[in-house]
Amino acid sequence: MTRMLEVEQLNVRFSLANGVLHAVRDVSFHVESNEILGIVGESGCGKSMTALAIMDLLSRRAKRQVSSLKFCEQEIAHLSFRKMSKLRGDRMAMIFQEPMTSLNPVYSIGDQLEEVYLRHRGGARAEARRRAVSLLDKVGIPAPEQRLRQYPHQLSGGLRQRVMIAMALMCEPDLIIADEPTTALDVTIQAQVLALLKQLQREFGMAVILITHDLGVVARMADRVLVMYAGEIVESGPTHEIFDNPCHPYTQGLLRCLPRTLDSKEIGVRLGTIPGVVPSLIGETRGCAFANRCPHAFDACEQATIQNAVSEAGHNYRCVLSVDQSLMHFRETVE
Repeated sequence: MTRMLEVEQLNVRFSLANGVLHAVRDVSFHVESNEILGIVGESGCGKSMTALAIMDLLSRRAKRQVSSLKFCEQEIAHLSFRKMSKLRGDRMAMIFQEPMTSLNPVYSIGDQLEEVYLRHRGGARAEARRRAVSLLDKVGIPAPEQRLRQYPHQLSGGLRQRVMIAMALMCEPDLIIADEPTTALDVTIQAQVLALLKQLQREFGMAVILITHDLGVVARMADRVLVMYAGEIVESGPTHEIFDNPCHPYTQGLLRCLPRTLDSKEIGVRLGTIPGVVPSLIGETRGCAFANRCPHAFDACEQATIQNAVSEAGHNYRCVLSVDQSLMHFRETVE
């Protein structure tokens, strides 16, 4: 596999009245072709900011700094607005959290789908319409020709999300970033949308970055996982390794919060919790951002610069504990 996207030392900052807010701090990762990379973490940890920074869609108040941002081995960190606009929607596409606020309410579904194709590929409108009908049918929307004449408010949440997926596929992109694609959908529709996304990823051979706070979604969908906390990546590796052998105390805390199977041994067992609150991201931080909530923290955690460690299985984590120490603590709490 080749690397579709490479990100090195990405930082996103906002200048506020009471200081500088560090929304994303020194984030580095890569995505292979034909791979689903899951980015997981609680609200406010920097997942969406990372996605918007990659797509160069941050607000004017935000300042992006990145050592390198390569797409298909091409450096895109310093592309002009015009060149980046040509890339977005064509070879890179994004599915946003809430389709009702992402779709334009005064344009029909057909106009919005066709606009993407005409902007990037040109050609006749009839050709764009045929492509739109074909993709609406592929994503499971019944009577696609009729849907083209409808407006976003006339569709259910599940259908709007399918329209967003179809829109992202109009130009057959190499990379799709799906930012919480099942937000506000009921469980049945969530499962359908996720199954559809995985099916299309395999069919079109795309790379997908799936952003979510749902570990269950990550377990079903992702090949590799990044765990983010307070704007940093605290652990990364193959999905099965992260779930079977979590090394960072924050990842362990998230997994303890998952409901387990209701067999006889689990009846009456309380779900885990992570005490405390996320630290302020305003101003400079020292040491481990999770130290104030970690049950294993000691003085060095709040003072030292925490380096990435690598387990024997090949996944990275940012913690001073060794793999053996970390896993011993985790297994003691779940047994």
